[in-house]
Amino acid sequence: MGSRHKSLLHFDFASTPAVLCGKALDARSRALRLRFVFTLILLWIGLIVVRLYVLQIADVSKWQSSALRQHLTTLELSSERGPIRDREGRLLAVSVPSGSVYLRPKLVSNRDEARKLLAEVLSLSNAEIEEKLNSESPFVWVKRQIPKVVAEQIEQASLEGIGYLVEPRRFYPFNAAASTLIGKVGIDGNGLTGLEAAFDRGLHEHSAKTKVIRDALGQTLEHPSMLQSEFELPKGQALDLTLDAHLQLIVDEELERGRIEAKAEQGLAVLVNARTGEILSLSQAPEVNFNSQHITEKSQFVNRVLESAYEPGSVFKPIVMALALENRVVSPNQQINCESGRFRFGKHTINDVHGSDVLTAHDVIVKSSNIGMTKIGMQLGAERIYQGLRDFGFGEVSLGLFPAEASGILRPVNSWAQVDVATHSFGQGVSVTPLQMVRAISAIANGGFLPQLAVVKQTGMPVDARQILSQRTANDVRDMMISVVEQKGGTGSRAHIDGLTVGGKTGTAQRARDDGRGYEPHSYISSFIGFVAADSSRVRDPLVLLVTYDRPRGESYYGGLVAAPVFRRVMERSVRYLDQYSSHPEKTVPSFRERIPELTTEQPFTVQRVALTN
Repeated sequence: MGSRHKSLLHFDFASTPAVLCGKALDARSRALRLRFVFTLILLWIGLIVVRLYVLQIADVSKWQSSALRQHLTTLELSSERGPIRDREGRLLAVSVPSGSVYLRPKLVSNRDEARKLLAEVLSLSNAEIEEKLNSESPFVWVKRQIPKVVAEQIEQASLEGIGYLVEPRRFYPFNAAASTLIGKVGIDGNGLTGLEAAFDRGLHEHSAKTKVIRDALGQTLEHPSMLQSEFELPKGQALDLTLDAHLQLIVDEELERGRIEAKAEQGLAVLVNARTGEILSLSQAPEVNFNSQHITEKSQFVNRVLESAYEPGSVFKPIVMALALENRVVSPNQQINCESGRFRFGKHTINDVHGSDVLTAHDVIVKSSNIGMTKIGMQLGAERIYQGLRDFGFGEVSLGLFPAEASGILRPVNSWAQVDVATHSFGQGVSVTPLQMVRAISAIANGGFLPQLAVVKQTGMPVDARQILSQRTANDVRDMMISVVEQKGGTGSRAHIDGLTVGGKTGTAQRARDDGRGYEPHSYISSFIGFVAADSSRVRDPLVLLVTYDRPRGESYYGGLVAAPVFRRVMERSVRYLDQYSSHPEKTVPSFRERIPELTTEQPFTVQRVALTN
């Protein structure tokens, strides 16, 4: 009974319709959820497929460019610098191939071998080597612009992380000749001084762009110089000068010889064609050689011909005499009382080295009388002296190519006292530049026309010379200067050259103190300025040459003894060269070897051979 009741009381709820219905709902719910998840998965996969399609096919160029931008850097490469040439096309400055050694420190695996290689081949100290090996930079220059044969030893060693690249190096075939005029180029090919800086834009006219690849650490995988075989760098323009390389060498050699003989600190010389104003040579001694010298002092970059000004002394007298003759306050034969060598006016005394009683105006120049010039200057007056000197180009720059070019000092006439009229008449109290002096004397040598000086060959119409003196005045002063050299007792007799008509003027000026307060004791600037006249078949155009020495300490300091002999030697050699060249322009000078090292046809740096004409 009891068990029966138990069985009767047992009820199977799982078999009820409600339960069965609930199970069916759960199954459908799970199915729906599965379909939903599956649908989401399909949608997600679809989106991925679409995205991949967009990335890999539709917008592939866009995303490739974006990826490349993260690894590529654009670098600008300098063009091959144009050459600088003399008037006959001889190379004065040219870019030649050189080797530049580099390190990629993180890639150098054998550091001991690297240290040994860099020390032996490049002569680097241990400290220099360690600094470069331990650099955090991915790319380090070790030594730049060295001879390729040296750099190639690095490549032959085949050490990982060390190599060399070909870079252009500026080379000056004539070494120190006109070096501070031509100027210096920096390690990256930019003009720093001289004509290299003044004409940097034209010489370095173009640039090229290339891409370099960098890895995630920023290390350069391709350097622009590695790509040189793929394209040729654009070339800058050539710069043609009025200089003659042969004449430049002549003047340089004789100027330095004279400096040593005179025991002078410095020497300057400028040779010009008096008719055209073309500068044929521009020299200073001592000069620097940018090929071999490591220049550290700023003063070594200074071109003193262009950037210095000084009191000229007696070489200035022919200019004031020309003004007096032009204004007809004196005539060549007019007699002037030179007071036996001592003339006092007011609180001032003017002295002559060699006293004279009475001299003609002509002989005032020949004997270089300060007293005679003082009296002529007083007749001329301050206004006419000042305006005349302005007409001659004093007080202004002569070339206008260089920011540091000096203009000299010509004080406003309203600041002059009577003593200034006197001192200006014999070359004191006024500051001039070498270029101003050769330009002014050129006007006397060529018949009265003030030429426009030029150091760069003109491509357009030449600038007409301005007439500032009558032919008669120019001839009168020219005759006076010839007598300085040719007449017995003339101060410039040591400038005489057989067979040529030579005129000139000596000058021995007290050296003004750098602070402008008076003059240095026993310190002089010794000069000679002169011309070879164009009245010989050997001389087509008149040539003017200025030679100046600063602080000569030899046996003599007089310009007639120190500078005039140098003038003579330069002009003798120059006229001989010009005469020979005009007769046989095809001849070359056998003593001059080809001056460019490692001549090669390797691109992109093309090097031209040099043959100097005699």
